[in-house]
Amino acid sequence: MDFERMWLDNLSRQLEELKGEEFSDTVMKGSEKLDSATAPENVIRWTAGVVKKMKEELSDEELHDVVTCCACHYPGEKLLPVRDAFRERGDFHEAIDLLREQFVESMRDEMHLDMEVVDKLLEMGMGVAGVLDGNRIIATKIPRSGNLRKWLSGKDPQERRKIYCHCPRVNEAVNHGIEMPVEYCLCGAGFYRDIWETITESPVRVEVIESVFAGDDFCRVAIYPLIVRG
Repeated sequence: MDFERMWLDNLSRQLEELKGEEFSDTVMKGSEKLDSATAPENVIRWTAGVVKKMKEELSDEELHDVVTCCACHYPGEKLLPVRDAFRERGDFHEAIDLLREQFVESMRDEMHLDMEVVDKLLEMGMGVAGVLDGNRIIATKIPRSGNLRKWLSGKDPQERRKIYCHCPRVNEAVNHGIEMPVEYCLCGAGFYRDIWETITESPVRVEVIESVFAGDDFCRVAIYPLIVRG
């Protein structure tokens, strides 16, 4: 599938549901010329512009909801046993442990990483589980699977930032030195919003606290469950 068209259609749909078709058409102007064959620089510059437009036209809460809803999703079938356990006991520690087990299994059996490397990733808080920090969960994005080994062996911080993100727009923006509003990273943060709303069956909010766009070495997201029962 065409990643660009899929993402753009999703964004357009979110804006239309929030503010109506006319508003969506105004904000999305120019997107009809974009697809996966478009030069990356043009896609990035248009995306940066649309995020700036949304910052001007939407409240912080509206921007949060629109952009996080454009995120990719963790496989729903993997979340069902975690949701069921949380529904029964309301224990965040247990939910995080179950997600961590899934992460270890994926890294070991699908990525074929040594457990020493997997343990190192866990120490950095990487993976879907994150770590509980008071009334919030801090999740550190793991580098894109295809770049993980290169990232782990890399020494130059800027080169590692270029290959870190799962999103092609982010990688290209860092690579070309094009500024993108950090609010765009709410899309990636939405990945965690979906996970924890599925598990807790309650609304949650997410916040980008570190980003390669800001020159950070990692991308970190804070997840704020509105109901903490364990």
